[in-house]
Amino acid sequence: MFRRFKPADAMFFELFEEAATILHQGAVLLQDMMAKHETMDERLNELIAVEQKGDRVTDEIIDKLNETFMTPFDREDIYSLARELDEVLDSVCSTVEKMVIYEAGKPDKKFREMVDVFVQATEKVKDAVSLLKKMKSNTVQILDICYDIKKFESEGDKIYRFGVADLFKNSNDAIMVIKWKEVFEQLETALDRCEKIAKLIRGVVVKYA
Repeated sequence: MFRRFKPADAMFFELFEEAATILHQGAVLLQDMMAKHETMDERLNELIAVEQKGDRVTDEIIDKLNETFMTPFDREDIYSLARELDEVLDSVCSTVEKMVIYEAGKPDKKFREMVDVFVQATEKVKDAVSLLKKMKSNTVQILDICYDIKKFESEGDKIYRFGVADLFKNSNDAIMVIKWKEVFEQLETALDRCEKIAKLIRGVVVKYA
């Protein structure tokens, strides 16, 4: 309610921080669900609720963008950052939905490792977004964090390759291999989108800091 009385810059940065925080909450929830996979079916609605909360923030950013003449940086960059934060959370939801629909069972060690890397990447996304409101004084720190996100994405890619290779090497159930390969791919998409967010933020900082 009080956001409508704030300057446009403050509103956008506040909403971006909220979106990044919700994204990280979704990642942490995913991590917890992997540790307690027996309750995954029951807890899917928790994750969907987080995703819907993220959707509402994204809608609010886009509404503000349509209503505001002066913006803190390019309108296209604002829209892209809002959409990418939302898309990562959508990928998290899709990951769990596939696991539930496919009755994939207990996640293996490689998949849990990949989830851990994803959680670290989303924490860095949250950190980078929180510094945007003072990007001129935080330029070096933001760029360092973006580099960290890229490293997590690369680490996730490596785990993905080994994880999928292990599936084909160690499983005698071809259907289960196909199911888990799709689940791995969905999480890899989420990590790729974290890297895309880092590139967007880096571009904004280079243009405006």
